[in-house]
Amino acid sequence: MKKFLSLLLMFLLVWPAMAGERKKVAVVLGGGGAKGVAHIGVLKVLEEAGIPVDIVTGTSMGAIVGGLYAIGYSPDEIKEMVESQDWPMLLSDKVKRSHLFFPEKEKAERYILSLPFGREKKDRVIDGVVKGQNLQNLFSDLTMGYHDSVDFNTFQIPFACVAVDMVSGKDYVFHGGSLPLAMRASMAIPAVFTPVRLDSMVLVDGGLNNNYPVDVALAMGADIIIGVDLATSDLRTFDRLHSPGDIVTQIIALHGYDKYARNRDRTDLLFRPDMEPYRSASFTTAALDTMMRRGEMDARRRWDEIIALKQKIGLPDDYTPPILASRQKHRPVLPADTFNIRHIRFDGADPRDIGWLHRICALKENSRITLKELRKAMSVLVGTNAYAYVNYKLAGEDQQDLILTLQPKSESSVNLGVRFDSEEIIGVLLNATYHQGKRNHSRFAFTGRVGSKISSAKLEYSIERSPLRNFNLSYKFSYNDLDIYEKGDKRFNTAYTHHLAEFAYSDMNWLSFKIRAGLRYEYFNYNSFLYTGNSEQYDVRPESFLSYFATAHLETFDRRYFPNKGVSLEADYSLYTDNFVGYNGSSPFSAIGLKFMTVCPISSRLSLLPALYGRVLIGGNTAYPFLNAVGGETFGRYLPQQLPFAGISHMEILDNSVVIARLQLRQRIAGNNYITLTGNYGIHNGDFFHLLQGKSLWGGSLGYAYNSIAGPLSATFGMSNRNSSLQFYMNLGFMF
Repeated sequence: MKKFLSLLLMFLLVWPAMAGERKKVAVVLGGGGAKGVAHIGVLKVLEEAGIPVDIVTGTSMGAIVGGLYAIGYSPDEIKEMVESQDWPMLLSDKVKRSHLFFPEKEKAERYILSLPFGREKKDRVIDGVVKGQNLQNLFSDLTMGYHDSVDFNTFQIPFACVAVDMVSGKDYVFHGGSLPLAMRASMAIPAVFTPVRLDSMVLVDGGLNNNYPVDVALAMGADIIIGVDLATSDLRTFDRLHSPGDIVTQIIALHGYDKYARNRDRTDLLFRPDMEPYRSASFTTAALDTMMRRGEMDARRRWDEIIALKQKIGLPDDYTPPILASRQKHRPVLPADTFNIRHIRFDGADPRDIGWLHRICALKENSRITLKELRKAMSVLVGTNAYAYVNYKLAGEDQQDLILTLQPKSESSVNLGVRFDSEEIIGVLLNATYHQGKRNHSRFAFTGRVGSKISSAKLEYSIERSPLRNFNLSYKFSYNDLDIYEKGDKRFNTAYTHHLAEFAYSDMNWLSFKIRAGLRYEYFNYNSFLYTGNSEQYDVRPESFLSYFATAHLETFDRRYFPNKGVSLEADYSLYTDNFVGYNGSSPFSAIGLKFMTVCPISSRLSLLPALYGRVLIGGNTAYPFLNAVGGETFGRYLPQQLPFAGISHMEILDNSVVIARLQLRQRIAGNNYITLTGNYGIHNGDFFHLLQGKSLWGGSLGYAYNSIAGPLSATFGMSNRNSSLQFYMNLGFMF
């Protein structure tokens, strides 16, 4: 009888497998930020053990790994994707500098703080530090074919992920829709990433309510739960609550602990690999590699438990899931891959902008485009500053319709810049810009600067034919208190007020090229002009000027400060009069300037930076305010025409024709630390055609700099033949 019962029991255990029936297995992948890459190692071991996966559910990083796994990516392919990413770029809203237009380049490299404002409340709200555009577009790249409204149950493995609706406070479970959008919503950490707005919901990271969604898998019909929990959802003890981060983590854990405890208790096999000392933000290459290996090692240590689970599922030990044999090698779309595009649509764009949006994105309907071209187009659209968020999807039959979704942004903002240096001590720049984008393309701006040498206030009004072409009317008042040196000795001090009215047209219809032309009125009123010597060299008096000007600027540097590649070429011309046609009853005088700079990389850390620049005054009756000046480390330090020269810290006035050649050798020594050796040679003369017979100036400097988020922190020692003592200059902050 006992023998009969034993045979009957064995038959009952084996029969489901023989009959093709078995229990349905779900893999549940919890949230955990960077720690979620450990899911990849666990999935790899489960596949090796022959564990079938019938359902995948996930939250946050678990939703990303789980979604990719569900549509056919293998663990090794997901691992390769993780290893190939530029995570600092992905986890930011950075746009390549080469894709920014000139106004945005200047703004990004001048202000350390920018806050939006506007009439409507949404224009004054910052939803999150990071909008998540780069992540969203990566998800779109990885999920080609799943952008449109799709049923997640039709994936190779049925899939669901969890977000939280901040309107109702309830979980929202994605069983369909756009897969990249679902991934993005599930990992939208509040106050870090901008929420995803869908229908009437505001969706954020599902980890707030349900970081380990076993209940979702059970509702989908799972019988067996295999889970990976990485977010240390257990409550922290007294001795583990120290930092503000610990407190925030505990608050979140307390909020969802009851649900987590129930889900944990319904798990058949739970993996919790040790992630210490790594955290959710540990996205360094070494950390990610270590955490993936720890997930795999933890699963291998529990190999016997995994094999024992196969019997509970109702499978023989040598069972191999059919999906492993039939899975096609899956890979993300590569930059060189092409697509047939029939139609291009801009959702969310101002109808008046459609024409120039088509032009600047450089994508053609009824053509083939590459993923690289598509990524560049989206980056360029963001770089115009007209739209805050741009993503794409391929929809329609055969995915031939490209839909670019644009989120309008408030271009109205308050911007703050601060800098310190050893000469001016402190300078503060404040800008307020109000953009009337809804009624017409026009912009008002106020910019104020306060410093010990120059203080100014500027009002601007622009009418934009498009965000890239505009007519600008401005007025600027400044008070200047400048010291002028000669061969290292202070020669005189001049204090004066300067009124500048300008009307100009700008065209920036190319990514790296800008032209500008217009008319200026200037009035100089000298309050004092104090000489240290006995003779007065310059004829200085209150005077007004009317001038015509034009500039052209080509610039492709990947960064303004410490660039690794690129070139800058700028030419400008001004014609000065006092009555539109002449000056002082005679012919007008003019000025021509040229600046050329480039970067020649020698190695990944060592670069050579040659430069050639100069300025020539034409006419025998030139006025004092426009004489050539050299000194300092940047162009236009105190005067618009001021040319930099290593070894001359203060401003000096030179002859009417000046040409300078500069060569810098820059070594990056660690992280964002740089050592720069600079040598320059110049020649100046009153007559350009006899420039080679002019006076020479030479000098050099040695400097250290750290490229901080607030701008360069630098210290420089220099010498030149224009002074007898060692020159020292220190700076912190962006130049303005």
